[in-house]
Amino acid sequence: MILNLKISDFNTDQIKDVVFIEQQSLYSSWTEKMFLAEAENKFSFFKIIKNDNKIIGYIIYRIVFDEAEILNIVIDKNFRGLKIGKYILNFTIENIKKKKCSVIFLEVHQNNIIAQNLYEQTGFKKYGLREKYYSGFDAILMKLLL
Repeated sequence: MILNLKISDFNTDQIKDVVFIEQQSLYSSWTEKMFLAEAENKFSFFKIIKNDNKIIGYIIYRIVFDEAEILNIVIDKNFRGLKIGKYILNFTIENIKKKKCSVIFLEVHQNNIIAQNLYEQTGFKKYGLREKYYSGFDAILMKLLL
């Protein structure tokens, strides 16, 4: 598969596509209202990734002072396994570095081994646990020092 990837800012016209991709995710459950609220948050950055003008994923992160937190990253199930998650994550890390942040935090579902591996390959380290954070399942806390 030849990919023609482009990352851009989210706009509200794209909400249905984002919600559709979100509903494919086993480990997340954001609603349309949550996405729209995050798009309005002055500390948040909401990026979408397209392949040939079709939305195939997104990432949402916040920056407050010199700390960043990745809130959500999901790739369309038809495009998983093509390193698109790694591509948008690396893009995001570089943008966060440009904002002079010293650390990036995130949490990941205990059963989401694919995401945990991606984060570890990118340099994130596990540092804690939030018990029963995801409907009875634990969240693994990770951070990347920049």
